[in-house]
Amino acid sequence: MSFYRFEKEVKCKSARENAGGVMKISNPRASVIVPTYYDWARLKLCVTALENQSYPQNDFEVIIVNNAPEDTLPLDFHLPNNFRVITEVKPGSYAARNAALKLAKGEIIAFTDSDCIPDPYWLEAAVNRFDKGVERIAGRIELFFKSDKLTLVEIYEKAFSFDQEKYAKTGGAATANMITLAKHFKTVGFFNDALMSGGDNEWGWRAMAKGIPIEYAPEVIVNHPARADIKAMLKKRKRVLGGEVNKENESVKKSFFLTLLKGYFPPRRQLSLFFKKGLPFSKKLLAYLLCYYFKIYSTTYKLALLIGIAKPERS
Repeated sequence: MSFYRFEKEVKCKSARENAGGVMKISNPRASVIVPTYYDWARLKLCVTALENQSYPQNDFEVIIVNNAPEDTLPLDFHLPNNFRVITEVKPGSYAARNAALKLAKGEIIAFTDSDCIPDPYWLEAAVNRFDKGVERIAGRIELFFKSDKLTLVEIYEKAFSFDQEKYAKTGGAATANMITLAKHFKTVGFFNDALMSGGDNEWGWRAMAKGIPIEYAPEVIVNHPARADIKAMLKKRKRVLGGEVNKENESVKKSFFLTLLKGYFPPRRQLSLFFKKGLPFSKKLLAYLLCYYFKIYSTTYKLALLIGIAKPERS
């Protein structure tokens, strides 16, 4: 679905007015955490989607974390009664999420991002899973696009991005749609806020090591805008690689030439794309070639990080 049609549908679902003040929910079942960074316009759509959840409003709270202290909440920003905005000065989305975790009251903690639009049944479907005994959820992330005619990068995104089912098999999940029990943060600890990217999967791997399983939940849906241009994709790659290199130890840094050798070979695992349904062969080929380009770019940037001529970018 195109972004403009999607935006119109989301806005039309909301006819509520802000009654002012903050609803005091002493014992919410769920807490939704949404970090934001210079993104008020897209956050409005996220807020509208959360306001229109099928799950009762008085059973959940929403904590929005502004990670740009100098960029204050617009005066005309509609904030429903069970929502609040806090500020975190330490840079990075994981520092922002940790700040909200310290205040969250819910038994269930649900994460999404300011550019995401949760499905109307998102929270209800998630809570149903927890009622059946699940410990953690990696929910489905559906991409939407600027128009019905996809750009080359959008084709790539459709082919490769946000494979939550795959992430869940290794214990991880993207925080665009990750839901867990609050008690697990006492067992596992908070997110590593030294990381600029990759902290969601890193936390998930720690949780898995503690014996906390995760399930992929295709009915728990969040909609995410696809990146549409090369610049946006390269910016994403820089964030991800910065997070990866931050986690690597000296033994990995010593494998400089091995990294170089592997990094410039065509990707092998992505060849499975040609056996998937949903895209014609020509678009699969374009997506694969773009994947190879990103691999070459990523390898070059990673080497620059390893030898210290580039620095990780913030999440």
